[in-house]
Amino acid sequence: MNTPSKRIAKRQSSVSQRAVVQRDGWRFRVLWGVTIAIFSLLMVRAFYLQVIQHQFLKAKADAMVMSVDRIPAHRGMILDRNDTPLAISTPLSTLWLDPKEYLQQKAEMEETLVALRKDPNSKALKRKIPKTNFDLNALALAVGIDPNDLRAKIQSKPRSRYLLLRRQMRPEDAEVVRSRKFQSVYKQTDYQRFYPQAQPNAQLLGLTNRVGKGIEGLEAQYNDVLMGQDGQMRVIHDKQGNRIKDVDLVKADRPGEDINLSIDGRIQYIMYRELAAGGIANNARSATAVALDAETGEVLAMSSWPSYNPNDPNGLSNKDAMRNRAVIDSFEPGSTMKPLTMVAALESGKYQPYSQINTSPGSLVIGNHTIRDHGNNGVLDLKGIIVKSSNVGAAKIALSLPNDTLPLFYQRVGFSKKTTLGFPGESRGLILPKNLWNQAEVATMSYGYAINVSLIQLAQAYATIASGGVEHPVTLRKLTGTPPAKRLFDSKIAGEVITMMEGVTVQGGTAPQAAIAGYRVAGKTGTAHKVNPDGRGYSANQYRGVFVGMAPASHPRIVIAVVVENPVGQYYGGLVAAPIFQKIMSESLRLMNVPMDKALEPTKTIKR
Repeated sequence: MNTPSKRIAKRQSSVSQRAVVQRDGWRFRVLWGVTIAIFSLLMVRAFYLQVIQHQFLKAKADAMVMSVDRIPAHRGMILDRNDTPLAISTPLSTLWLDPKEYLQQKAEMEETLVALRKDPNSKALKRKIPKTNFDLNALALAVGIDPNDLRAKIQSKPRSRYLLLRRQMRPEDAEVVRSRKFQSVYKQTDYQRFYPQAQPNAQLLGLTNRVGKGIEGLEAQYNDVLMGQDGQMRVIHDKQGNRIKDVDLVKADRPGEDINLSIDGRIQYIMYRELAAGGIANNARSATAVALDAETGEVLAMSSWPSYNPNDPNGLSNKDAMRNRAVIDSFEPGSTMKPLTMVAALESGKYQPYSQINTSPGSLVIGNHTIRDHGNNGVLDLKGIIVKSSNVGAAKIALSLPNDTLPLFYQRVGFSKKTTLGFPGESRGLILPKNLWNQAEVATMSYGYAINVSLIQLAQAYATIASGGVEHPVTLRKLTGTPPAKRLFDSKIAGEVITMMEGVTVQGGTAPQAAIAGYRVAGKTGTAHKVNPDGRGYSANQYRGVFVGMAPASHPRIVIAVVVENPVGQYYGGLVAAPIFQKIMSESLRLMNVPMDKALEPTKTIKR
């Protein structure tokens, strides 16, 4: 029988006994031990991540949203002596695509769209859809490339982080493309070099490559001065590549320095214009000229025809037209060496301007070599040798002096060594070694054979005569102080030779075409046979016409040297080079406000 006492006992046995520390202490200890162990592990892990791995994890996180962008330095300008820009840098944009990021973002978007079709009301999925443009057709058309070609490049290099879309876009055009929010399309700002006066300055200034480094001409010579130093900016991007915030300036950019050349852009333009006109008129291979300030050694102009346009990347295939012939090429200058031969003769003390030389019968045999004049000029004084351009007279003077007199003098005035220009690829010319200074070589040197010079060397030698025997080192940089000077020979001798050369530019001389109204002009022609391409002997029908002159002869200010290669038809220096000299010199004297030193001839009136 189920009595009340039994029921109470049964109920008490079905209730768990109350836990007490004395009986269940091990349970408390296990629970707290596990809790403390887990907490300790979390603390150790937190310490490891936040202290030991802090920099590494921060760098990984920053790398996902932060990058260091290049701040391109602005390349310095090249200016002429009057501060007219000859080379300037304009900002342009380059657009590129990150294929790896594009494909990843596209895959994520497609997954989201699939999920959204299953749950079209999900706000979370809708927020995950990027607001960028994945249309490659639209992107390709926007940047002007073939859509199929763009797809092929992305698929061929799916892990690439850089795919060029288009270079050298105008910034405003690049911004139009960027405003369409194409996925993973980035912009980089660069600078393109622009040359306002392209062809006249091309061989002198040279050009830069795609990254803005000078690779030719003065751009290469002064690259370290012009290019400056790029800066760096740490920036934050979103996952679509949009620049959100500039974090800090890592390194400030340093713009390149501007440089002022000694070149006068006006004279440079006139020089190229006349070289082109003269070269075309004479169907020549090329025409080159140099203009120097006789008082300072500054190069006022230096140009060559034919030229090229450095602003047009498609016009850089003609390497012959890209060469600065005035500095890089060397040649046998012909009779333009005779005034220098006269300086050496006068300096020797053996000759005076009135000394007589018998050039009959118009030829001179030295060993198995015959030197000839254009006819029998008879007895000539030193001026007559210059005016008539007598090879025989110059050779007889050279042979009457010690064999080393003329070569050593030529070396003294700058031949066979580079000038102070420092121009890339400059030629030093050639004077034969001392052991070959025999009579035949010295005789031919006297009238411009058996010696190679550059046009800048020839112009510098004449500038030394023009400045009264004082050499001013040639320079392409504008001078601001007193120019360096070194006396090479007596001023009296220089004046006497200038007087001799004046006879060349008047009637009866070899270059009356060089005369300029209102100015006394001194100069010398040169006509030389060119060496055969195989180096054996001289061509019978290929010539080089040269003229070097100075004005005003009473106090020379400007020296101009002109050389015309391979003229067809007329080829004498007085006919092909002197007219070019005359046009350049007359304009240069006017632009530089050089006073006249000769009365203008009265204008002839026509009787009706």
